[in-house]
Amino acid sequence: MEVKDLQFLLGKWNGFGLAVYHDIIPVSYSEVLNCEYEAGKDLIYYSQFTKYTDPQKDGKTLHMESGFIRKSETGAIELSNAQNNGRVEVMMLDDCDLFAENVHLLFRSKLFGNDPRMIITERHYHCSGNKITYEMKMATMKNTNLSTHLTGEIIREA
Repeated sequence: MEVKDLQFLLGKWNGFGLAVYHDIIPVSYSEVLNCEYEAGKDLIYYSQFTKYTDPQKDGKTLHMESGFIRKSETGAIELSNAQNNGRVEVMMLDDCDLFAENVHLLFRSKLFGNDPRMIITERHYHCSGNKITYEMKMATMKNTNLSTHLTGEIIREA
């Protein structure tokens, strides 16, 4: 598989999500995701911004991250990112069926930097036409069971 096979991710996406976890109050958010392909490097650059949607914090930034989807030296497809909380993460594409009507991608954590709380993360993406639904799961030193942290749905702009 090549990164160019994931070009269905390209474009500007907008939508909404929900953050939940054992030790946080559930938070709803709006999201903007931009994905661009760099053919000369066979990589996808992405930036993601989320903002609170609750009335008290409406419009304030909740989370930001940016990164790359690229092919590693070993031939694996990796998603690497830097997040506004200081965490850096590298995930490997662990499962992908590009030929299904609804494409499923599963990225699983390989490496964390600057956040000793983290044990593992998984990002599940289901892509169908101009819609992506996703679930991000994580386990931390405090909550060692892999549990849902984020769910959402984004739509590609026309």
